[in-house]
Amino acid sequence: MTRIRLVALAAALGIVTAPLAGCSDSSVRHMRVGQCIRLPHEETATTVETTGCAREHDAEVFHVTSAPDGDFPGADTLNKQAETECISAFDEYVGTDYLTSSLDATWMIPTKDSWAQKDRSIVCLARPLDHSKLTSSVKKSGM
Repeated sequence: MTRIRLVALAAALGIVTAPLAGCSDSSVRHMRVGQCIRLPHEETATTVETTGCAREHDAEVFHVTSAPDGDFPGADTLNKQAETECISAFDEYVGTDYLTSSLDATWMIPTKDSWAQKDRSIVCLARPLDHSKLTSSVKKSGM
């Protein structure tokens, strides 16, 4: 049986999100594997709110990769690359098969504006399928 998921979060470098108390902001261009975040409410963002994985959060970075240099390929092409690479890296990080996991994969991709500023980062995120909050790391969790 195939599970169909909505997996694209095209949130990368358009507007600044406001920080909340008790957390810190991190540039989406400097995200790293293992970082736990609260997702921005806006469709595009230059920063995301980071927090410790033991605190309530929306998602965890499980893979970071880059799109090839050249002209901006468009969101569809970047989303296809992100889907392939994020789904491929999911099992190893989470410790369970993507299709049977209670987690979903989503990602942040460069926008046309951020591409012009040399942004090539594709950030893969794991989050609960039901969009509930996490309170621990998903690394090797088998969730």
